[in-house]
Amino acid sequence: MAITFVVCIGAALLVVCGVLGVYLRNTIRQASNQQMLNETDEYISRIDKQIQADFQTLETLAIFMGQQERDLSGSFGQVLHEANQRNDFISMLYFPVGQNGIASIVDHALQTDVALQSLPDEAQEVIRQALAGESSISRLFKSEYADERVFLYAVPVYDEDRVVGALAASDHVEIFSDILDGNGVLGGNGYIHMLGTEGKYLIRSQRAVVTEPMETIFDGPYFAADEAEGVRLAMARQESVFSSFQYQGRTYQCLLAPVGINGWYLICVNTMQESSRAAYQITRVMGFAFLGILILILFLLIYGYTVIRKNNRELFYSAYYDRLTGAANRKRFVQRFTECLESGQPLSLVALNVRNFKFINEIFGKEYADRLLCFIKSILDQHISGTEFFCRDSSDLFYLCLKQTDRDGLRARLESLMDEIVQFTEQSHSDYRLTLYCGIVLVDTPPEGDAARQATDIMAHVLFALASAKGSYQNSLWFYDAQLHEKEKLENYVESHMQQALETGAFRLFLQPKFDLKNKSLGGAEALVRWIADDGRVIYPDQFIPLFEHNGFSVQLDLYMMECVCRQIRQWIDQGLTPVGVSVNQSKLLFYESHYPETLTRLMDKYSIPANLITLEILEGLALENVDELNHKIEQLQARGFRVSMDDFGSGYSSLNTLGRLNIDEVKLDRGFLLEIAGDPQGRTRLIMSQVVELAGHLGMDTVVEGVETASDEALITAMGCGYGQGYYYSRPIPAAEFTEKFMIASGIE
Repeated sequence: MAITFVVCIGAALLVVCGVLGVYLRNTIRQASNQQMLNETDEYISRIDKQIQADFQTLETLAIFMGQQERDLSGSFGQVLHEANQRNDFISMLYFPVGQNGIASIVDHALQTDVALQSLPDEAQEVIRQALAGESSISRLFKSEYADERVFLYAVPVYDEDRVVGALAASDHVEIFSDILDGNGVLGGNGYIHMLGTEGKYLIRSQRAVVTEPMETIFDGPYFAADEAEGVRLAMARQESVFSSFQYQGRTYQCLLAPVGINGWYLICVNTMQESSRAAYQITRVMGFAFLGILILILFLLIYGYTVIRKNNRELFYSAYYDRLTGAANRKRFVQRFTECLESGQPLSLVALNVRNFKFINEIFGKEYADRLLCFIKSILDQHISGTEFFCRDSSDLFYLCLKQTDRDGLRARLESLMDEIVQFTEQSHSDYRLTLYCGIVLVDTPPEGDAARQATDIMAHVLFALASAKGSYQNSLWFYDAQLHEKEKLENYVESHMQQALETGAFRLFLQPKFDLKNKSLGGAEALVRWIADDGRVIYPDQFIPLFEHNGFSVQLDLYMMECVCRQIRQWIDQGLTPVGVSVNQSKLLFYESHYPETLTRLMDKYSIPANLITLEILEGLALENVDELNHKIEQLQARGFRVSMDDFGSGYSSLNTLGRLNIDEVKLDRGFLLEIAGDPQGRTRLIMSQVVELAGHLGMDTVVEGVETASDEALITAMGCGYGQGYYYSRPIPAAEFTEKFMIASGIE
């Protein structure tokens, strides 16, 4: 009975061991297969990007050639030859429709009168496809000039919508060597070969464990004779194949994956010895050594636990840590941050950013930028203590969870941290001045409700504070407080209610008068928008216009305000009043819309008002991008009767040179001129302002000065020869109906 019991127990243990062995083997194999599949997908993507980049180069040249006179023996041929010398192609060919072509080969003279039939069949096929309007890539063929196997790109050349020729370029398959022959395959534990349609080697990795010379993968140890035919059939069907092979006493796993181009394949080999081998040996030993079954099972369990734990550590690292710096990633940070909130302990959340990191990346290069990020991580390691932690989210954004909540101490600590990070440029012997900025949220009360939801809200708050700190040009910090909270709530309200406000007419037309300084009479008005919420609260333009310019809603609002102005002018005319001209601000997004002049003209026609009553105000920033294009659009508008004014001149980068190059009707001088003159009446600003007014007069432009608030302001600008004044001295912006009553109907103003 005891023997039977022991036998049953032993048999059960053997079954359990066998099941565990199979489980371990399948788990490890599946993980390895998935890793190889992900790796080959990445390298296939890189190959595809290389090919697409070559196609882009060729298509760009094709566009240029489509615009040229195609004298194949003259300058056109020289252009092709020079283009070939400046790129990495072996040769370039051009074949006009129905004619012989020309060929440029590196280190050879230009060849003309090349017959298409003289080329290899593979090259003829893709060139004919290009002549039919289809870009394609050939299979490999032997090049007579390069003395090696090459492939050919071919793209159509268009003259307007008509294919007039085919442009082709050859390259050798070794262009993919740098992509495949690196140390990063499977984290340094693998290598990749590139194969042709019959399993022939196109590119062999220098890191391969199988180094014997062979023509195809079927000549080596990769596939046994009984499975070779099945692999060939799978390759013919462009299917992936997982397998394993023995070589010099070690077992390796491999994957054949189609590239998707010309029947090419990648074979990825995992050079790490198959981890389940020990499990198989243990299982077999347990079958023969019944007496040692418990010890062997224990060994298997320990071994399996070790393997799984190792794999779990690697998976955990991949899932929760940043590969570049080694810092935790956002996912891990949010988990820990949520746990801290649930515990109710006071803490502060900090968002740290490098100012102009994109500029650093572009100017100094990715390697320099990566070293900077790793340096920041090392400094944060030194400053983080106890249960504090941090992460790198994306690019140059770092989050820190600190257990310190007193503002002064936290400010001193973060300023010290930023000062140490800034020293990176000194260690790198760079003259660039590195600056950083921080957003900070203090959390000193336990969460109410869901901690995960609160974590999301707090991380949104800290980014809001970070954006507020961004404006400075030195190391800066910004604490999230009630004022920022209200600003954030307002921005959320604005973005969530803007469409409804437009539909319900919550955007109201306000007008501010412009006075003619010569006869002290009303000379026009500027249209301004106010958002009157349902509760009667007034939302001012500086609270919503920047958001609308960012999200594109400014186009709809500008057109809405333009229609409000047209409707108001129509009412004046219908009331028998003499209308005055109205200036309307125009955003960059609307100004550069393709049908912008036509859209405005339709509005004028709809309300039957003359276009010369509308002055379109644009910001000076538009002139910095493309003066010629801007003038072209201005001329289109002026031809339809509209007047164009440059608003806020002098507030940014405007110059007298810019003013002289623009064909505008009016220039509005920023109120900053008057503010500076008030502080220094006889200083340089007064001289500059008077010269701008004089220059504008010579150029035939009207001048409007904003910010006129006192009688002395009016006297000053009148003495300078300015045409119009606008500001609180005359009136604040008021509703259109009040403007009509006060300035259009009344006999005058006080």
